[in-house]
Parts: sequence; structure tokens; C-alpha cells
Amino acid sequence: MDARFFAYDPRRTRLLLFLGACALAVLCAASLAAARAGGGRPALVRAGLSAGLLLLFLLARFRLRPRAGWGVVLATRGVSVARPFAAEPVALAWGQIARVRRTGRRGGVLALWLQGEGAEGAGSVRVSRQLFADAAHFEALAQALEERVPTPAYDA
Repeated sequence: MDARFFAYDPRRTRLLLFLGACALAVLCAASLAAARAGGGRPALVRAGLSAGLLLLFLLARFRLRPRAGWGVVLATRGVSVARPFAAEPVALAWGQIARVRRTGRRGGVLALWLQGEGAEGAGSVRVSRQLFADAAHFEALAQALEERVPTPAYDA
């Protein structure tokens, strides 16, 4: 099995973050104008909160930009999943993945359930459909993972 790369390209999410940042910039400007016109402390608080949210939206938009090697890699040894807001990808061997299941509304999240280690279990790694440019890329990834890690026979 050659390594297959499924790149993240969250265009819609980045567009929505940009539109939200534009709305927050307008709200911040209106709040600053109201504070200057004598709106007092509530207008300054509103301006500060909208400016903080504006910076968070812009930071999230920057962190979600397409980058080289940013996505999911299926290789012979295992799976490497890049996290949207983390520096290093999560590397999983095929033996660590217990099952693959679609969760969320309309199957929009792909959950890689990990083998339990100890009493607490190991949890899961989730990949959202919003991280891909279109549904076809997400479906191709889901099918490739479901072929490699079949659903257990006892699963209803």
C-alpha cells in the first residue's frame, strides 16, 4: 500500500471566519464611536470584547490555512492525522485503531476509536468533514479507512 495523502482545505470555514471577522470589525468600530460619543463603560466593554473576538477569528482563519503536508496520510505502517490547531500530527499505527465510525449529524465526523489501554481507555481521534474542500475528499478518506479497519462483526 503506497502512502495516500488527503489534504485539508477548509475553504468554507475560512470564508465564514472572514465574514464573522468583518462583522466584528464593524461592531467594534460602532462600539468605539459610541464610546467616544459618551456611551461610557458599556460601550468600551463591548468594543473590547468585539476586538478580542475579532483577533480570535483572524487567528483561527490563519491557523486553518492550507499548508504543505497538512492533512491525513494513510501509509503501510499507519495513519498520520494533522490536528487543526496543533503543531505536530498524531501518528497512529494500524494496531492502535480499534474501529472507524462516522459520527455527528449526517456522518460529518470520522472517529478513529483507539484500542483501550488500562482502565480509562485511549479515546478517539476525530476528523471533521469541514476540514476538506468538498465532500468527495472526505468520502474517499472515510472509505479508505473503513476498508483498512473493518467494522466489528458484533456491531449492530
